[in-house]
Amino acid sequence: MAMPPGAPADPDQLEPHVFGEAYEHFVSRVYMIAIGLGVPTRESLRRAGLRDDAITTGTSELVARGLLEATADPDTWHVPSPREAIARNADRVERRAAMARATASEVEALWRRAVGERPPPPPAGLQMLLGVEEIVSHEVALHGLSTLRLWLALDDSPAVRRLLERAELDPSLLTVRQGVDVRLVLDTRLLDSTAALSHLEQSRAAGHHVAIANGIPFSVVVADAVALVDLTSHDEEGEGSFEVRTRSPVRALTRLVEEIWRLATPYVAGLEREVEPQQRIPLPERDQRILALLTTGASDKVIARQTGVSVRTVERRVRWLMDHLGVATRFQAGVQAARRGWI
Repeated sequence: MAMPPGAPADPDQLEPHVFGEAYEHFVSRVYMIAIGLGVPTRESLRRAGLRDDAITTGTSELVARGLLEATADPDTWHVPSPREAIARNADRVERRAAMARATASEVEALWRRAVGERPPPPPAGLQMLLGVEEIVSHEVALHGLSTLRLWLALDDSPAVRRLLERAELDPSLLTVRQGVDVRLVLDTRLLDSTAALSHLEQSRAAGHHVAIANGIPFSVVVADAVALVDLTSHDEEGEGSFEVRTRSPVRALTRLVEEIWRLATPYVAGLEREVEPQQRIPLPERDQRILALLTTGASDKVIARQTGVSVRTVERRVRWLMDHLGVATRFQAGVQAARRGWI
């Protein structure tokens, strides 16, 4: 409730050197006095019963919260519309509270490490994974253990790059049993990796279903009734990564991979090597390769790296190809070229 200008305040309620709820009560009382004064000044706040240290602390806090505004005169403040100012301040408080809740688990883990206390064991059917090497070893094991299905949606994470590098050195590393339903989706950001392109071609040659997608948020591997989540693209140690065997989360992660697969673009062979000359195709080899990369959703930067030309050259060629094919999007250009047998 607003106090009339000049009304003396209870000094016991306006002590700035307090903490917690008492400090919030102090700030609220200073705010209510300022509102009642209309245009609060240091002198009018003194007459309202505030000491100079309380005025300095209270007004500084209220300015920081956007509830008061400083003016050219350091001893005079402007009171903005309380409805708008309080709403903005409440939004900030709610965002801080949400951030605090979101980081509580990380802070808890930090505290447990500091005091030497082991974290509580995970629920049955859940194994937490930490570090690129541990995640990679589990991904390799899932390839060998799967008997019915092996579905993978792989983002551009350190663990995925390490996995593909190892597979390039040892082509038998990710061998899957005959008859397993394999679906592999790679993020387009991996197209700058020769190891990724090599694995795509090897998977396609083995008869597996392969595709490319943009913006895969994190890597998921589903092998039969087991699912693995790799979070090394979000934390260098992959904290929070896990392997789960419980039915509900496995089903949920399977649905996620299915949706990524539905939105992905089928892989077009030939990205890992120069396109072989074909007299019947009315385009230079470089343009054929650009079109093949367009079907995967690759960026101009990735295409430039793969074709050995500048980004500006790629931009010009893509515009020309789109105009020549009479299409409105890059993806449509790739699709039309595939339909015409150009790639």
